[in-house]
Amino acid sequence: MTPAADKPREIGFDRQFSADVNGVPTEIVFHGFANKWFLVITQLGKIPGFYNVHFDVQRDERVVPYLHGPVDNPEYHVSVPIEMNCCLGLDTDEIRSAIQFLVNRTGLHKCPTDFVVGLGLKKIDGPNLRALSKVLEEAIF
Repeated sequence: MTPAADKPREIGFDRQFSADVNGVPTEIVFHGFANKWFLVITQLGKIPGFYNVHFDVQRDERVVPYLHGPVDNPEYHVSVPIEMNCCLGLDTDEIRSAIQFLVNRTGLHKCPTDFVVGLGLKKIDGPNLRALSKVLEEAIF
């Protein structure tokens, strides 16, 4: 037996699961690479549109950790400043708003650099996004 065969090689993503989001089966895949995070969320049974998201304000943990995090106070709420580039699929304001909502409401704002997100939801509205952010917080962040 060779040394390479002694160790089983792990294949796959950091997290890959299915969840019920307001009665709709939702497939979620998450993987943290060395320089970027990758997140796919789909209720469509196929690959959704992909966006590259980067932060307008870069975080430097030596100075201030999570500099680009949201202020989670209803009176003084500040959204995380991000820029998005659609890499694949339909580019709509609804999808961009949903991504901004997820960045503000989940640990996505803690990403060390930028991330790629694929988002394919059957219905984009407040109740579904709140339910999805709760699933993401419990299972990933």
